[in-house]
Order: sequence, then structure tokens, then C-alpha cells
Amino acid sequence: MKEHNIIFDDEFPSTFTNDPAVKKSPPNRLRKHSVTVRLNEVELSKVNQFRGQLSRSCWLRSSALLQLPPSVPEINKEAWQELTGSLQKLNDLTSFLLRRGEDAQPLSQEVSALKVKLLHVRDALLTLEK
Repeated sequence: MKEHNIIFDDEFPSTFTNDPAVKKSPPNRLRKHSVTVRLNEVELSKVNQFRGQLSRSCWLRSSALLQLPPSVPEINKEAWQELTGSLQKLNDLTSFLLRRGEDAQPLSQEVSALKVKLLHVRDALLTLEK
């Protein structure tokens, strides 16, 4: 299982056990430094608007480290969801073709090229407003 799933490694604390030694995070992953930020009313309302369901501290940390999830403009959400569904179907088709072997390799390459093009379209939806 370790070779297929990199989340379950020795450095990552397990949530599936009650052993305190296992639950302890490694020293390089502990967040022990605190940063205080002062905001005015306008700035605070913007943070609250953008953070969604995340806590303020989590959103500010992700924002500072440039790790925020993509924000899809409201006008593009339906297209984003449809493209996501299409990409999942292409992933299923690719898996099927890989199981078929070498006979399906040319078609598999075409599906991969189509998948790349759809990913480019989906990425463009992040900035396209109209």
C-alpha cells in the first residue's frame, strides 16, 4: 500500500489509532510560530468574504503561501462542473484502454491529448469573466 499511497508514510501521524506516539506530528510539521495581523473593518470584511468555510488563520496561511484553491467565477461554475465530469469520464476511458493493452495504445494517446486540451479550457475558466 505504501507504494501506491504516499499519504500513509512514517512521517504522517495516523488518525486510525489511539497510540499517542503515532499521533504526534514530526518536528518539521509542527506549527509553533505565531504571526499577529491587524486589519481594519474593510480588510476584515474582504478576508471574511474570500475565506468561505475556512478559518481566518487557515485562509491567511494558504494565501500567504500561494496555496489557495482555484476560485471559479460564478458565471463559469456550471461549465467548470461539466468539464470536471467529462475529465472523469476520460480518466475512466483511459483506464479501460490501458487494460486493453497495446491494441488500444493509439486511441489512448488521442484520449490523453483531448484530456490536456480540456484541462486548458478548464483552467481558462478561472480567469474568463464573460
